[in-house]
Amino acid sequence: MLDRVISLFGVLFVLILFAVCSVFFIGMVSQWYALQSEAQFVAAGMSRYGGYTTDIDAQLKNFMGQMKMDRAKAQVKVSAPGAPVPWGTVVTCEITYPFRFAAGKFFAPFEVPVTGKGTSVSAYIPGTLSGLIYTSP
Repeated sequence: MLDRVISLFGVLFVLILFAVCSVFFIGMVSQWYALQSEAQFVAAGMSRYGGYTTDIDAQLKNFMGQMKMDRAKAQVKVSAPGAPVPWGTVVTCEITYPFRFAAGKFFAPFEVPVTGKGTSVSAYIPGTLSGLIYTSP
């Protein structure tokens, strides 16, 4: 009889631990998926304009606002900051953001960096677009 009571508590503990870990994992994967999607979107914009422009920067700030992320905590690395690159050059974007793990008062919160990477090929031909302002993240 006592062994069944002890095994019941053991099984409940394992199930609760599995549920908490599953929630953390799903949260982290959804955060990674959003960062991956945005990094690819930034890289596609860079391929269109030949580099990182103020329009792309505004879109990235809009994304961070919608996802309730602090822009100051995000690390954005691009392969073409400040100037356009010619047609056929590979452009990349890497966005890293610290994902905060917290489960109420049960565990001390800690952060894990989540990185999304995007790659594209520049389709920009110098002289075809005007009025673009290139910047760096």
